[in-house]
Amino acid sequence: MSHYFEEDPNLKPHEREIKFTLSGVEFNLISDSGVFSNKHIDRGSEIFVSYLLSLNLKGKVLDLGCGYGAIGIPLLYFNKDRITVDFIDINPKCIELTSRNLKNYDLNGKTSISDGYLKKGEKYDYILFNPPISVGKEKIYSLYSDTVDELEKSGKFYLVIRKDKGGLSHLKYLASLFSASVVYKEKGYLIIECLKKE
Repeated sequence: MSHYFEEDPNLKPHEREIKFTLSGVEFNLISDSGVFSNKHIDRGSEIFVSYLLSLNLKGKVLDLGCGYGAIGIPLLYFNKDRITVDFIDINPKCIELTSRNLKNYDLNGKTSISDGYLKKGEKYDYILFNPPISVGKEKIYSLYSDTVDELEKSGKFYLVIRKDKGGLSHLKYLASLFSASVVYKEKGYLIIECLKKE
């Protein structure tokens, strides 16, 4: 069985445009078979990016598990004079699509294929994550733990998760690593903010 977080060489390509509107701007991102939410932007990502746009981010941002760029690209589009965005995904198809979508919007972003952090000593002001729940808690919790060392001292880790997909148990684990709290709720989705502990 193929998963969107793994590359499947036997999967037939089926490119399509994903259209959605944020702050009055219509985005058209290229998607394809074998990537997460390949027919439309998922509700969690849409809620997440709308919330993030309200924060007026400034600094260095990482879009972890970026898919085709539905979170990081709109953020960069509206804040290109304030932020830089790095994009990481385990699936090479996602990185190819993100690179093309960045080019289509004349945006600059660094893209990398990786099963988690590159661990090159770079620190981020913000790390953004829509966790792939189907990989299991062990892998996701490992990424949560690794995030501590990837943030600047005053950095913030934001993630979106459905309450009925284990959101509160994820929050409990995150609270063992960070000062973690739910900062926004909408239609069963939780946005969690995590700050480094003093």
